[in-house]
Amino acid sequence: MSALDKIAAFNMDYFSLKGKVAIVTGANQGLGMGYAVAFAKAGADLYIPHFTEDVSDVKRLIEAEGRKVAFIRGDLTDRTYLKSVVDGCMKEYGRIDILVNNAGMNHFADFFDFPDTAYDRVLELQLKTVYFLGREVARVMKDQGGGKI
Repeated sequence: MSALDKIAAFNMDYFSLKGKVAIVTGANQGLGMGYAVAFAKAGADLYIPHFTEDVSDVKRLIEAEGRKVAFIRGDLTDRTYLKSVVDGCMKEYGRIDILVNNAGMNHFADFFDFPDTAYDRVLELQLKTVYFLGREVARVMKDQGGGKI
């Protein structure tokens, strides 16, 4: 088969996420919302940990694609909450196929005035949460035979 024949035979089904479940952190705004909606467009159902009260925009966009979405509110730097995220997704959908560690934050200040507590909070969310949530999800994925983080 020639390169042109291969291109002509290409099918968008290669990108299908039908029957898959994705957890996307930080999906109630910005890039995270874009990832979540893209997964919904590809056929995935979503489980979204969030810290804000208003999740109406992402909910509306995902449901407009005919996909299910569930939410759990809390603080991603709380390790007990991370376990609740995994347990909640398993209770809701029975599986986790995809984890996108998108949540992030920053604190802007002069280098000499940057509060140590703010630095610790940034590292907690952007490094430790990725590790600890990834580990919890990886346990599920190992037991179910695979997944992507």
